[in-house]
Amino acid sequence: MNIIFIGFKNVGKSLVAKKLSKILQKKIIDTDELIKRKFFEKFEKRLSVFEIFTFLKEEKFRKLESLVISSIKDVKDSVISLGGGAILNQDNILAFKDKKIIYLKASKKILKSRIEKDKESIFTDDKLFEEHFEKRKSIYENFADITIQIDNKDIEKITNEIKDKIYV
Repeated sequence: MNIIFIGFKNVGKSLVAKKLSKILQKKIIDTDELIKRKFFEKFEKRLSVFEIFTFLKEEKFRKLESLVISSIKDVKDSVISLGGGAILNQDNILAFKDKKIIYLKASKKILKSRIEKDKESIFTDDKLFEEHFEKRKSIYENFADITIQIDNKDIEKITNEIKDKIYV
C-alpha cells in the first residue's frame, strides 16, 4: 500500500513523509524533488520548485507535475509526498491504485507564519493565500482517507498518530 501525503504548502508533507518512510521502512518519493530533477534534465538548470513554477508559469508547471506523478503511479509500498497543488488535477490522486491518502491539516495562522519565513512562495500575497487556502481545503478533505491536524504537534506525535490510524 502507498501512503500519500497531501496538504497546503509548508504544512510539512516532505518532512513527515521522510520520517514515516524510515519508521515503516518504505521507499520515499517526493514529487517536488522529481520535478526539480525533471526540470534539470530538460533545461540543465538547478532551480527550486518556486523558481520552476515562476519560470514555467502555472499551466506548464501543472503539466510537468502531472507528468511526474504519472511516472510514479505504478510504484508500490511507498510513502509519497505530493506538492500542495497536485490535487487541483484529480487524476493526480486517482492515478494511484492501492493507497491511503493522508491530509496534513494546519490552521491558517500556522501556515501563514511558515510561508512568511520561507519567502519562496506565491502565497506571501495575503489575498492569494486566502483564495487558494479556501479553494484547496475542501479538495484536500474530500480526497483524504485520514486527516491529521498538525498544529502544536512535533513530528514524533504526528507520525505516531498516523501509524495508529493506518494500522487500526
